[in-house]
Amino acid sequence: MTTSLTSYLKLNPRIPASLFVIAGGKKAMVSTSKAPDSYTAIRERFTLEREIKKSKFIAIAGPISDEQSAHSFLAEVRDPRATHNCWAYKLGDQYRCNDDGEPSGTAGKPIYSAIVSSGIDRVMVVVIR
Repeated sequence: MTTSLTSYLKLNPRIPASLFVIAGGKKAMVSTSKAPDSYTAIRERFTLEREIKKSKFIAIAGPISDEQSAHSFLAEVRDPRATHNCWAYKLGDQYRCNDDGEPSGTAGKPIYSAIVSSGIDRVMVVVIR
């Protein structure tokens, strides 16, 4: 089943808009599996840039299928000129997060928490500062 993100969020208010603000107003696609081990995933990559307290943040979310695709996604989107490339991903019960030099627990874990609270799986979010 595929629906627009706007429709999906109306049907699933527990998903925080903060995770999907990454869509930046584009029509995002969300896919829900009907299998017994069903999950909800995004179907395309989303990027949003924001300036907060004179710091530029770029959030990028994308679908991943395994740990290798997570590493590939990170290699594609990370910016070596940035101060920090913080990230988190979730693949079923498997997850990882990284603060990339930010104080411990202040970047990767909150990104992961947003993923978990959204109910989305098989996704990686990278926040570049």
